[in-house]
Amino acid sequence: MPPQHADGTFLAAAEKDGVLRFTAVDPHGDVRWRAERPVSCTGFVVTEDARGRAVAVLTDTASTDDALAGTTATAYDLATGEELWGPVDVPGPHQGPGLVFARPSTDPMGEPGPRTVLDPTTGRVAVAEGHRGGDRVIGEHDGTVLLVEGAALVARDTAGGDALWRLGLDDHGWTAGSIQPSTNDPQVAGRALVETSPTTGALLDLRDGTVLDDTARDALDDPVTGTRVTLQESGIQARAPEGRPLWSVSTGRDTTLAAVEDVLLFVREGDAVRVHNAVTGEVAQGYPPDGSGRIVVPTRVAGDGATVVQDGRRYLLAAREGDESGDVPEG
Repeated sequence: MPPQHADGTFLAAAEKDGVLRFTAVDPHGDVRWRAERPVSCTGFVVTEDARGRAVAVLTDTASTDDALAGTTATAYDLATGEELWGPVDVPGPHQGPGLVFARPSTDPMGEPGPRTVLDPTTGRVAVAEGHRGGDRVIGEHDGTVLLVEGAALVARDTAGGDALWRLGLDDHGWTAGSIQPSTNDPQVAGRALVETSPTTGALLDLRDGTVLDDTARDALDDPVTGTRVTLQESGIQARAPEGRPLWSVSTGRDTTLAAVEDVLLFVREGDAVRVHNAVTGEVAQGYPPDGSGRIVVPTRVAGDGATVVQDGRRYLLAAREGDESGDVPEG
């Protein structure tokens, strides 16, 4: 499963001996803690609570009064594995983005039931669709929930429900039905992507609702230079930290942004991999020309010396060297 990361800790899971084993490791690759879950409980979230602490939330199954398997969620300190809250009942499997859960549809092609958002600090229900009329949950991001409320996109604090900002949909040419969760993660704290049409999206600053880009389908920031790279319907565009355009290139529909690391932008086009200089846009040498073996592609750069790479269907951590870890707590 693709790892998630925050504050120097990576978390991911793999099936082993009929169970799903979650493992949290530091940038050196040392294991910090582990937890096991049923193989059906693949949903997990790395988020942030009101104290700024990185939190991992794992789902589990539990018996219910009618003998059907219910779903619960439990939060752990991402760095130590200490249990913070839970298990708490949720209406169904993890839906995302963030701490969003919903009852699955009885129809294989049907939509899930109403979406419920948990507060990452307490585990209490922060927002539940249907409790405020026609409000619709878009996603949760580090304690901020995005909703469509009438003719506005609104950000609310999960702890108290206070509105942090709102954007009028008409002001941006959006409609209530066009706003959807994005499957892409900008991988930068304080930002979120939402779909605004089948081919475009908006990159948002969660602090104040600033629309950083209103045509972005995906976005990455180079941690070295601050260059912002966005994937749009027409191609790839790069901007300097202050917003000045740097370069752009046309791409095909099957293009995706993989990662940007040390000024190298890795781009996928179907089964092919291309590398650009993130500042100039020139095609760069991302791999040794005389190298051999399978090509692995970076997918997440932590900025602390560790990088997640994809090798076929496997995800590997290219870690810094470090001391062996001590005892490993079981979650």
